[in-house]
Amino acid sequence: MLHRPLIMIAWLLLMAGQQGSAQTFFHTGSDADAEPAPMPGILLAGGASDNDDAMRWFLERANGGDVVVIRATGSDGYNNYLFSGLGIEVNSVTSIVIPTREAAGVQEVYDVMVRAEAVFIAGGNQWNYINHWKNTLVHDALSHLIHEKRVTIGGTSAGLAVLGEVVYSAQNNTVWSSEALENPYHYRVTLDREFLDIPYLEEVVTDSHYNRPEGDEMTREGRHVAFMARMATDWDMAAKGIGVNEYTAVAVDEEGLARVFGDPDFNDFAYFLNAGGSTPEVCQEDTPLTWDRDGKALSVYKVPGDQAGSNTFDLVSWEQGSGGEWSHWYVRVGTLYFGPASSLSIGFRVLQGINEAPIEGARVVLNDHGEMTTDSEGQVVFGDVEAESTLVYSVSKEGFITEQGEVNMESQSLSLTVFLYPGVNTSGRTGISAPRGIRLFPNPATDYLFLEETSGNPIGSLVLVNSLGLKVARPVTVSNGPGSIRTDVSHVVPGLYFILFTTGGQRQSLPVIITR
Repeated sequence: MLHRPLIMIAWLLLMAGQQGSAQTFFHTGSDADAEPAPMPGILLAGGASDNDDAMRWFLERANGGDVVVIRATGSDGYNNYLFSGLGIEVNSVTSIVIPTREAAGVQEVYDVMVRAEAVFIAGGNQWNYINHWKNTLVHDALSHLIHEKRVTIGGTSAGLAVLGEVVYSAQNNTVWSSEALENPYHYRVTLDREFLDIPYLEEVVTDSHYNRPEGDEMTREGRHVAFMARMATDWDMAAKGIGVNEYTAVAVDEEGLARVFGDPDFNDFAYFLNAGGSTPEVCQEDTPLTWDRDGKALSVYKVPGDQAGSNTFDLVSWEQGSGGEWSHWYVRVGTLYFGPASSLSIGFRVLQGINEAPIEGARVVLNDHGEMTTDSEGQVVFGDVEAESTLVYSVSKEGFITEQGEVNMESQSLSLTVFLYPGVNTSGRTGISAPRGIRLFPNPATDYLFLEETSGNPIGSLVLVNSLGLKVARPVTVSNGPGSIRTDVSHVVPGLYFILFTTGGQRQSLPVIITR
């Protein structure tokens, strides 16, 4: 026998009596209040067509009781689907449209909501939910259902967005990943707190439609990471995130075990993002986000969905799961990267040796890993580096002495700081080229500096001047033979200088760094 919607006279009278407050009730099923013991839980639906298997799980948590759907727009689209379309018996389904703060303050709305053994927040615009419902009787009813009655609460799309402790409120309309990564304080990155306090979603921000490209042709991973960066920066949170693809759903039981429902033949995945307490290196207004941490800013567990919800993730530890795979996500100057969890990384920070200012545009070459150019912070990161490997690197920049070295990778990622000094490369391939036949070493120098004219021509008129061209001293020099002079610079204040000299009837100058 087919179930037909039972629009009760009592509900019609109620609607007629409350037209001024603009709330609307749609009721299907018995008008007698069922009072079974519900089971607590959370359902995070990805925002497209509802996943029937996940919605059956949701209805089973009501234990034959009453289900309430709340929304700011729309009508009774969920009533027949939940009451008779999934084969799970419930006592009733009531949809309540609550489009204003006035409607959210009506006592009858509260009274109907608290009867529920399961509550579901439909899709729409999450700013309506925050703006119209926060700190109203609707808010009070939700808190009662979550903490006192302990029912399962679910949401799809905008309904999912408001379930985490931190909410992307979309107050100024939706934001694209490219916008949020280029400026995590973009005016459309609007975050809210203290709406709902749901167990296992502490310090969590959720996002739906995860795999849907936006107008910038990017999916939502980037903006989600930017939201988390703001959480860590603004509120000192150990930021976490749950991202759900459009036809996927995550069902969390009373023990904090999340099951992922979907179709394994399609792109049905859920993503669990954990910053592990790390914070961004750069998260400020009008500046591209950098959240690198040696290529391991976020640990992400990607879980495929299936009809049985077989694959899981533990929201208690945020470290264990089944059926998925781990990776690392990180952001470098507004670009989001995805790296394998098993690989190591080696980061280079290139600074000027004199004032330790970052050097942008330095060329870093790492054997078997190619070359990269440093960003405005003087940084590059090479990923997918094997453990127990020995790597040779070279760091160069026009006008600076090339630095080379070797590093032994063990079982953890590394970060190296390399100082470059203005000066001459003896190879003549980079930096300031020395006159043919002239050698100046070591450079930087500490106690002694050697100047050679390789053809044996005598060197004379040796003077040391600073970067302004002012004579500092006439160094004490000792001849080491034809065309070779040792100069004592142990008494010279560290800094950048130029050594002036004559050889072969020509006046020459070379930069030199004095260090201690």
